[in-house]
Order: sequence, then C-alpha cells, then structure tokens
Amino acid sequence: MEIEIKGKIPQDPRERVLAIEAVAQAICQNVNADPADCIMMLLTAAVHIQSKYSKDSVKDNITDQAGCLGHATVAADDFFTLRPISSALPQQDSTDEQA
Repeated sequence: MEIEIKGKIPQDPRERVLAIEAVAQAICQNVNADPADCIMMLLTAAVHIQSKYSKDSVKDNITDQAGCLGHATVAADDFFTLRPISSALPQQDSTDEQA
C-alpha cells in the first residue's frame, strides 16, 4: 500500500479529523469490513502511536489513553454535535426487563 497526500493539508483540526476518518472508511470499504472495524483500527493505531513515543509502560499509558478518549469525545461533540446518549442507545422493551 502506498499513501500519497495530494493538495494542502488542512490547518483546521476539524478538517484533519474528517480527512483521517475518510481514509479509515475507505480502507474498511475496500476490504468490505464492518464500520466497527474502522473504529477499532483507529483506536488501535492511536494506542500504537502512543506506545511508540511514550517511555511509560503499557499499564501506565492506559489511564492516559482513557483520558484521551474522553477528550476526543468532547472534541467530537464540539466539532460535529454528537447525538444525545438516550437516542444513541437501543430502547429496551419493557418485556425484556421482566425476563
């Protein structure tokens, strides 16, 4: 695989996020992977990048990574206005609660 960047890399962080998202989606679509694979691919890449540059152990990095995921969620909400949690979760049928 060869990666070639054509054009100017955006200065706006939101636009860079969209570019990374588009590349990840293109990879998953190319191999007929589920969108969940795209999410795992991005998270795994983030952990790999941190492990390459961090002098801390994996155990120590876990807390940092959890914090980063929280910050990324806030940033995504600021950039793109995420759905409220109640609409993102599947609705539970009242018959399921009785089982």
